[in-house]
Amino acid sequence: MRSFAATVTVLLATLIAPLAIAGTWLTARVDDRDEYVDTVADLAHDPTVRRVLADTAADGAVRALQQHIPVGLPAAAREWADAAATMVVESPEFPAFWRQANADVHDQVLAILEDPDAPADGSITVDAGPLVDLVLGRLEDRGIPVGLLPDIALRVPVEEESKVAEAGPAYRAVDGVSRLLPFIWLGLAAIALIVARGWRAELRALGACVLGVELAALGLLLVADPLASAVLDRVEVERRELAGVLLDAVLGSLEPYVRGFLVAAPLGLVLVLLSLWPRRRDESHFPGAEYH
Repeated sequence: MRSFAATVTVLLATLIAPLAIAGTWLTARVDDRDEYVDTVADLAHDPTVRRVLADTAADGAVRALQQHIPVGLPAAAREWADAAATMVVESPEFPAFWRQANADVHDQVLAILEDPDAPADGSITVDAGPLVDLVLGRLEDRGIPVGLLPDIALRVPVEEESKVAEAGPAYRAVDGVSRLLPFIWLGLAAIALIVARGWRAELRALGACVLGVELAALGLLLVADPLASAVLDRVEVERRELAGVLLDAVLGSLEPYVRGFLVAAPLGLVLVLLSLWPRRRDESHFPGAEYH
């Protein structure tokens, strides 16, 4: 009966393992603002990100000039703006801008996901105003009186808030238990050890629990790419460039995170093999033990 109870407990722990791994990833890479920003920070060097934001900043700068300086604007203003925007996104200041912009995006997304009553009639945006200011500053060196311009606000849409709100119920349901699942797994593993009979059974139960985690990790690795593709398919085509690279970076962090759990596979295998080690048999013979 105790062996049966240990087996059932190990099976339950194995079933919970993929949810526990995914939950810890969600908490570590998505919920935490600093971790999220660190995850997408390298995208500051991504050609797509730089091109999209350079085009947006140049467009914003030219529109501002045309609106506030309609007379005497040089014909080459657009060409200068494009060149200035390219220099801005390749400058040392751009990574700092990108980190701050994504911290802002993270706050916007979590505000909608966590609050069912949050308004969701607009878009998640990146504030490109600082980039426009940098572009205009470079144009001032060409004699354009950018000092006549007011502060320029430019928000680049990343995704509709309504699309984010659709994921809110599932996010809140998962987030509510994701922090508990690792402790539930540990509790089940502890119960399996307690109900196991003898040290061999204990080693076997512990090894099976560890191998269950490895099996769960392999399963998550198999679904990581299809999951990323399914999420990206929900993004509107015209917004897919910027949103796509962000989603690729975030969902792409799942695979290396899950691979970290595979390092324990040899440990689980060793524990199971040790539990199967043959018992030593006492084959000693004692002289004079037989009586006639």
